[in-house]
Amino acid sequence: MTYTKMRNELKDFYWQGDDIRAKRLADKIFAILDSKKTEDMTPVALKVLQYGVIAEKFEPVLFRNCPYYFETSIITSCCDGCGWAVKKGHHFAQANAWANMQNGYLYKERDPELHEKLSAQRSELLYLFSNEYWDSQQHFNFNNRPILAGGLKSVYEKAKAQLDTAENDKQREFLRGIMSGMLAIKRIAERFSEKAADMLKSETDAEVVRNLERICNTAKRVPWEAPTTLYEALNTLAFMRKALGSLEGVGPNTFGRIDMDLYPFYKHDIESGILTKDDAYELIAQFLITFDMHYDHDMKMVGYADHELENTYTLGGCDFDGKPFCNELTLMFLTANREEKIIFPKIKVRFSKDSPKEYLDEINRSVIKGTSTILYSNDDAVIPSLVRAGRPIEEARDYLISGCWGIACYQEKFDHGAYFNLLKPFEFALHKLYDKIEKVGIDFKVFEGDETFEELYGKILYNTEAMLRSRNDIIRRGIGIRNDVVSHPIFSSTLKNCIENMANFTDGGAKYYDDFLLMFGLPNIVDSLMAIKTLCFDKKVCTLSEMLTAVRNNWEGFEELRSLAIKCHGWGDGNEDSCTLASRFNNDLYEICGKVEGTCGGKIHMGHLTYTEIRWWGEKTLATPDGRYSGEYFAQGLTPSRLKKIPSVTDVITSLRALDRSTLAANSVFNIILPAGKTDLATCEAFLRAAADSAMESLQLNVTSKEQLLDAQKHPELYPDLIVRVTGFSARFTSLSEGWQDEVLTRNFYK
Repeated sequence: MTYTKMRNELKDFYWQGDDIRAKRLADKIFAILDSKKTEDMTPVALKVLQYGVIAEKFEPVLFRNCPYYFETSIITSCCDGCGWAVKKGHHFAQANAWANMQNGYLYKERDPELHEKLSAQRSELLYLFSNEYWDSQQHFNFNNRPILAGGLKSVYEKAKAQLDTAENDKQREFLRGIMSGMLAIKRIAERFSEKAADMLKSETDAEVVRNLERICNTAKRVPWEAPTTLYEALNTLAFMRKALGSLEGVGPNTFGRIDMDLYPFYKHDIESGILTKDDAYELIAQFLITFDMHYDHDMKMVGYADHELENTYTLGGCDFDGKPFCNELTLMFLTANREEKIIFPKIKVRFSKDSPKEYLDEINRSVIKGTSTILYSNDDAVIPSLVRAGRPIEEARDYLISGCWGIACYQEKFDHGAYFNLLKPFEFALHKLYDKIEKVGIDFKVFEGDETFEELYGKILYNTEAMLRSRNDIIRRGIGIRNDVVSHPIFSSTLKNCIENMANFTDGGAKYYDDFLLMFGLPNIVDSLMAIKTLCFDKKVCTLSEMLTAVRNNWEGFEELRSLAIKCHGWGDGNEDSCTLASRFNNDLYEICGKVEGTCGGKIHMGHLTYTEIRWWGEKTLATPDGRYSGEYFAQGLTPSRLKKIPSVTDVITSLRALDRSTLAANSVFNIILPAGKTDLATCEAFLRAAADSAMESLQLNVTSKEQLLDAQKHPELYPDLIVRVTGFSARFTSLSEGWQDEVLTRNFYK
């Protein structure tokens, strides 16, 4: 099928006017909520009020040529559920933001001095997270498995049963909040059934009638009752994403391990004769197209996250016994993703050195043709890191990837955007930025120029630990306010232990409360240290003081020294000295994380990755001893600096093998560009199996050439399917702004 009618109908709805529609509904719903609010309302009471009003006042939308029901009109097309519409020029609070906004002033009012210190440190780009003190709107991994297994009713009844054991009003209110949330979602589904019944009164097209009748009959039951067919299960995933986002005001970032979770429904349908394999494939294709058509892939990517919808699903990997996992649905999703040229939902595939050849070939088919929509996740690195982080082996084997690269078990919510900028304390010390050091309130040690290499290295570790301790102290004190600001009964309802503990996931209810810290800057710092060690101490080409002077002058007048710095061995070149130093630095960072208590009392796990900050924060960072000029790009994650121009991908893998993969429970990201025309399925398979035996956790693989990309700049009409992995998302190369095209063009192209 071409699905042309479906695509056009979705395009007409999502590509224009969605901001007007969502803003109009927000104004209407805000007015109702404001009129019903009382001053004594708790965060749970505010959220319950929001649930009820939105469930009655949202505007259900059914598409005549789409078999699924899900669209509430509450959130804009490029929004994942976060309360603020900020894409495509929008900037307004949506209806789902109301409850979360009511007490937001408390963060500043309760401790103005703390809030000011937080603002100072964030303004100097020391770290990032998505809201005040903690990630309260995005990167929510909603666990759909209880809904697929027992429907909303099972969650409702579980919360209701716990009421008998509740010891206080707070616990009872939380449980009733969950029950109210389940009933609100039930009401939303019922209104879709009513909408379908109304549309059937005048519909004559046979295919449309079939869609509407199925919706009318299904929405009366599902997801209140558990789905029983593949269609109902797929619709449950689509529906819950929109319903949760519309009611809770948070962005649910993943459909989960979709091939594993949906297989029992598929098997049932095939064995009972309800569906053929072709029917199942069509449902999968329609499901993917539904979300892929939420935005125009040709709109220019200019800003921070213009092509980001934070919507994912995970395929493959291993089963609970550790055996490679791939079934018919796995291959159907891969085929539909390739044939329909799907960019969103973002597809995450798990692999290992033992993955079946058929599976790896199916993953790689589109990539070797220049359509890079896939993020590869290495089980052989991720699973050991999760086990070392304290996850039971069964949970570690069951991990999924959400958002951009977020590794998560089904039973946890953590901040996938908790970036920690290693380069800032390095910059402050290197350039002796005393005014900024005073502003952020951290006692950083500066580089004076007369240190030994070990003294310099020790200052880097000291400053890193000082920044981490200051950050965590601020956040720990700040998030103590959060439970007086916001509650998330629906989201908490399916997280392990929240109902049993009768508490929100932020209030001690959930099983896990660890921090996952996403560091960036390791390649640039390792290369800088290698340049200093080589030129200042080993070869004595210059003194450390002379090197610091050159860097502080942005290399002006020191061009020859800069050239020598770039030529030094560095991260990714496979050299024994650079590998040893990188391993040492990574292990020292791991030890620092182990010495500092997490913001909620748990452990701190680390990784190496970043988002579009490689440009935006790079532009605001001064020169570094690796030869980088002020304002130039950072290296992304564990990707070698683009200054090195390392020709062999084998050297890169050698470097990655030097790192202890079990230290990186928060994930590490790597960009690789293999040559177009020279990379076939066999080459790709061999590369993945070799990469599996390294610390390469998330691989962003592009297969193209600089010549091809340059030609696409000149003749974009010839390259409609040239899709590149940009950072935490993929986009058509021709849709990137000139600045982002240049960023891709300056990457390393390996032989």
